[in-house]
Amino acid sequence: MKHSLQTAHTETPTSPPSKPSTGVPFWMWGGIAALLIFTLYTSWETVELNKTIQETNAQAEAEIAKHQELQEKFALAQREAIILTDRRSVEIPFVTENKELPKMKAVWHAKPGIVVSGLNVPAPSGARTLQLWLIPKASLSKPIPSLTLRPDAEGKFAPVVANPPPTL
Repeated sequence: MKHSLQTAHTETPTSPPSKPSTGVPFWMWGGIAALLIFTLYTSWETVELNKTIQETNAQAEAEIAKHQELQEKFALAQREAIILTDRRSVEIPFVTENKELPKMKAVWHAKPGIVVSGLNVPAPSGARTLQLWLIPKASLSKPIPSLTLRPDAEGKFAPVVANPPPTL
């Protein structure tokens, strides 16, 4: 019996005691590194994309403001054209005997308003401006201040008084 135990003992291979694996395999570290690099790259791309979006939004807002300004100028030009070309408009020349004074005139239309235009009008000095007053026809009415303006560098101006009082 002793012999059979020895044989049985010798028949079972003795393996060295196995160590429990406490380290992370190399391939897993590679995966973690790849995920980290991918995360950093996508974060950087997100920041760059946000910058691009902000720049595009700023440009869009500037274009919208420019478009609104052009629409306002176009509406004013349309109103001025209607006043100047309508047969119902009344032209009011500012006649003067002094030839050195600038040429000015006003065109009045009951609905769209008044266009006052001038050529070779000298600009007031400093921060001063010209002021337009409307004088109603009624005998006891007081003059009404309308708007202030400055001629351009060439001495031209053509402001539109949009809503003149009906008693003019």
